[in-house]
This record gives sequence, structure tokens and C-alpha cells, in this order.
Amino acid sequence: AINPAAPTTLYAGTYYGVFSSTNGGENWDAVNTGLTNTGVWALAIDPATPSTLYAGTHGGVFKSTDGGGEWSAINRSLIATIVADLSIDLTTPATIYAGTAGSGVFKTTNSGGSWSQVNSGLTSNSVESLAIDPETPALLYAGTSGGVFKTTNGGGSWNAANTGLTNLWVHALAIEQEAPDTLYAGTHSGGVF
Repeated sequence: AINPAAPTTLYAGTYYGVFSSTNGGENWDAVNTGLTNTGVWALAIDPATPSTLYAGTHGGVFKSTDGGGEWSAINRSLIATIVADLSIDLTTPATIYAGTAGSGVFKTTNSGGSWSQVNSGLTSNSVESLAIDPETPALLYAGTSGGVFKTTNGGGSWNAANTGLTNLWVHALAIEQEAPDTLYAGTHSGGVF
């Protein structure tokens, strides 16, 4: 993850926790105080307050408000333990989505104070990746072991969006920021669509 206010400040989530660099990746330091589960799958930075970080781990979601100096668990009502991806609403950063391995998608509207499951219409609960439309934040995509699903109402309901997708195990999603109608899906042993 890259700090939008200071692009030479980077964060890397690894099996051994979170590492930070303030010089564009030349040097790295572990920043794991309070991170009780160091298997980090996902990182997200609050665009309005870049010192606020979120980490999706094997043990739920953790939050730091001081650039990784101290972490605390924010798992109230988050029943999933493995959080594979995190996506922040750029216009309302208190709204965050968490894709989980086995429990679908969770949403918070209070910066992780509490979470609710938003899985209506989602037929695969193994969500490995998320992509949020930068212009229309209620439009969100989920890459799952059963293909790509799309919501236009902030997770209220999901529909499959798999026409032409011949490999439905989607590991990664990327949305083109300048042209958000363009979405890329990286699949398990099936290439990129």
C-alpha cells in the first residue's frame, strides 16, 4: 500500500506482519506492535487520513491510526477470521468492505467499529478480492471462487457478472481508475480477463 500524501512511504503485508518503508522501498522496518496475528493478506490506507491503516489478517481486521506504530483488533460482529481483501470507499472512508475466506463480504460504516455481513445473492462465500468504483462507490465487485459478483447498492444485493469469464476462480480484481467501466480479473491458472 502506498501513502497517497507521501508516495515514498510504503507498507507491505506479509506472512510475518506489516513492514514499512519511508524511502521508496530501499529500507524496511517491521511495524507489528499490537498485531497479534501476523499473517497479513490485505492492507488499506484511509485516503483522507493516510496515517490510518487497516490490515486484513488470518485473525480478522486490525487498525492503526499512527502509520503502523500501534495496531488494535476491530472485529466486532466480524465472524470471519481470514480476511483476504479490504476496499475503502474513497468518498466516505468510514465505509470499508472486507472480503473473507468462507464468510463472504462484511461492511463497516464506522471505520471498523462494527461490521455487518452483506451477502444477499452472493453464491460463493470465498471472496478473495474486491474492487470499488472510484466514481460510484456503491458499485463494488467481488472476485470469488465462483466468479465475479457485482453490487450497485453498497453490498445490499449481489449479481453474478461472469459473461465471457471461462475460469471462475478469481484471485485478483483491478478497476481502471480513469475509466472505471474497465475491470480486470486475474484467475487461478486461467490467465487475465
